[in-house]
Amino acid sequence: MARFDFLFASMPKVRLAFVLSVSILAGAPSQSPPPCHWEQLTEHAAFSPRDTAEGVMYQNKMWLSNGYYHGNLVSRDLWVSEDGVEWTEVHSETPYDGYSEMVVFKDKIWAIKGSVWNSSDGKEWNRVLEKTPFGVRGYGEVVVHRGKMWQLGSGEDVWSSSDGVHWSLELEEAPYGERNAAGVTVHKGKIWLVGGYIQQPNDPPEKGYEEFTTFNDVWCSEDGVKWRKVAENAPWSPRMWFGCEVYQDRIWILGGYDNANEKNLGDVWSSSDGIHWEECAGGFSPRHEPTCYTFRDALWVIAGNSWPVLNDVWRLSDNPSNPKAAVSLPSGTEIVELPGLHSVMRLSDQIFSGGEPIEGKG
Repeated sequence: MARFDFLFASMPKVRLAFVLSVSILAGAPSQSPPPCHWEQLTEHAAFSPRDTAEGVMYQNKMWLSNGYYHGNLVSRDLWVSEDGVEWTEVHSETPYDGYSEMVVFKDKIWAIKGSVWNSSDGKEWNRVLEKTPFGVRGYGEVVVHRGKMWQLGSGEDVWSSSDGVHWSLELEEAPYGERNAAGVTVHKGKIWLVGGYIQQPNDPPEKGYEEFTTFNDVWCSEDGVKWRKVAENAPWSPRMWFGCEVYQDRIWILGGYDNANEKNLGDVWSSSDGIHWEECAGGFSPRHEPTCYTFRDALWVIAGNSWPVLNDVWRLSDNPSNPKAAVSLPSGTEIVELPGLHSVMRLSDQIFSGGEPIEGKG
């Protein structure tokens, strides 16, 4: 067994979460997930603590809409930020349905639920459809794919629209069933649906909400009609209420709620194909219903519910899936130098710094 000791310098002054040292069996996989460089930019943002807030990227800014507070209180506000630290309230009482799904389409922000609204500045909103054909969905998701907006989730049906007014029923009964609180995103020319729950008791019943059965499967579709299950049981635990984003050409899932064991989750997983998944160490507290973004070449986790609800801001950048420097050993084991840090490694009779030997064994 070879032991590698890393000494880190040039530490950023923001709060970090990563692994400081590792022990590796040469030629064997690590027992811990690889480190991720997480920064907590603020513990308390200007907006009130919340979960289930909708996030959208528009005009090179992060927009955060509505949210849940304890006691089933709905925050109807809308906030915007260019850096994740300074937040400005754009609207204190948004006119669209609470918890509306938010997307950017044809150079406008769209809010979609029981009705459809759009805006070019977040201040003035136009109602373009009074009543959607699919109605209010508790955990529906809207994504943009192939020049259309697509609504799926909280039902077996799949709908699409090119203008927000006229909606077409593309699929009446999707093979994943009446899936709620799933992760839905667009990646490599396909719509992806991962995890979530159906309202049906598991056997044995799950400890949290006994009427729910949660999943860790992965589905994808090129046209929203023909769906293919690429993974029955991904390596991450079945979950609902988690973040799902595309970052560095990979699908990422973040946190969530483990209904089978009645607990919040703080793990982070990513995959380029939905089949092979890699875990990296999280830095934020376990939470469900965070608001997640891909913004300025970084992955963001904002707010969510850790019991209590939160209003903190976390950022992942330069993660090890795209390292700045690495050392390959004869066994095939690769040692990665974390971005923003300077590492020194002692191996056998040489000391390496940034992959270069700096002295022999004396």
